[in-house]
Amino acid sequence: METMHVVELEACTVAFMEEGIVHTHFKDEHLVTPEEVQLMFETIEKERKGRKALLMVTVGDKTTMSNEARAHASSEASCKYIAADAIVVRDFGHQLAANVFVRHHKPHRPIQMFPDQETALTWLAEHRNLIDHS
Repeated sequence: METMHVVELEACTVAFMEEGIVHTHFKDEHLVTPEEVQLMFETIEKERKGRKALLMVTVGDKTTMSNEARAHASSEASCKYIAADAIVVRDFGHQLAANVFVRHHKPHRPIQMFPDQETALTWLAEHRNLIDHS
């Protein structure tokens, strides 16, 4: 899958790929804040001209989200920007944190965890019907 455009933010890189898929990678050794999550959402909204995206999330080493950031990322308001999430988990500790996000915050959209980017992208591609391609 080809990356068409990348936006560098302080906390993350946001790569716009073909067919409405966006890959956000949170940088190493970072505690992600709600403001940084919102900035990522606004970047996606601006680049996609208000159309929702299919989001693949990867995180760097020793990076985690604050509880407030997790709550914001899974809020009903976040569904304005994101149609489905694929979270690539890199290790057991990260899987536990992702599980908390999925089970406790219960995002109002399809969300799944994957061991690698390839399976995550395949799953997101199956959800293309959730976004506007125009």
